[in-house]
Amino acid sequence: MNKRCIVCDSRVADPMYPGIVKCRDCGYVYADLDMTQDEFEKLYNSGYFTGEEYSDYLTDKTILQKNFNSRLDVLKKYLNPGQHKSLLEVGCAYGFFLELAKKEFNHVVGVDVTAEGVEYAQNQLNLNAYKADLLNWDFEHQQFDVVCLWDTIEHLRAPDKYLEKISENISSGGLLTITTGDIDSRMARWRKNRWRLIHPPTHAHYFSRASLTRLLDRYDFDVVHFEHCNFHRSMDNIAYNILTLRSNYSWLYRLLKKSRILNWDLSANMFDIMYVIARKR
Repeated sequence: MNKRCIVCDSRVADPMYPGIVKCRDCGYVYADLDMTQDEFEKLYNSGYFTGEEYSDYLTDKTILQKNFNSRLDVLKKYLNPGQHKSLLEVGCAYGFFLELAKKEFNHVVGVDVTAEGVEYAQNQLNLNAYKADLLNWDFEHQQFDVVCLWDTIEHLRAPDKYLEKISENISSGGLLTITTGDIDSRMARWRKNRWRLIHPPTHAHYFSRASLTRLLDRYDFDVVHFEHCNFHRSMDNIAYNILTLRSNYSWLYRLLKKSRILNWDLSANMFDIMYVIARKR
């Protein structure tokens, strides 16, 4: 391996699982991929939200917004009303979080590479959303006080570059929020390469609390909140992932779906999803 570690700059990494390597110096884990930005973006076409990753993202809106409301409730504890007035969401998808956040902020904006999601956010939810890769977006000459990456950092081609750009465009005292899997959690260590969050190329980065904290520090962010958070999931999407994406029982999924037995959601905390809030120095 001769790729540079985005956390500590080491060029020494060891195989961990098939296609997954681990920095020998800092423990940051990542997929051994060689993809262009265009190739990354093509992963997130409309099919990603309607069969390739989610059974039906739009149908799960109510359940997804339960998660976003929980994240927002925690974030509000750290907001200074006189300072934190505008919010940017990187990876806004269909705008479900922004729809909730606009009630708490004077100005909210989202960016995402998914054309269908951005169009939905613009046309159905009347949100300020842009189809763009953040690295090529000029912030429209706007200043943001809060930047959110909900289940996004693991998807980025170069997370360090995104954090660098965010750091350059957020004022001192601004807040950055991140949710992502914890590769050092008991669940991840027990399941190993069968851990549900290990599925490159869409998930390309796997952080621990230590490696994520170190990366944030590199770009002048101090962690002020850390927790392993619960998640609401629709039984439809859980069954779809288990029976269709991870096995050959799609017939059983179709049967269960037709019977309406999957029309409910589950809330659980497996202590393998990190919720981090960091403040810009």
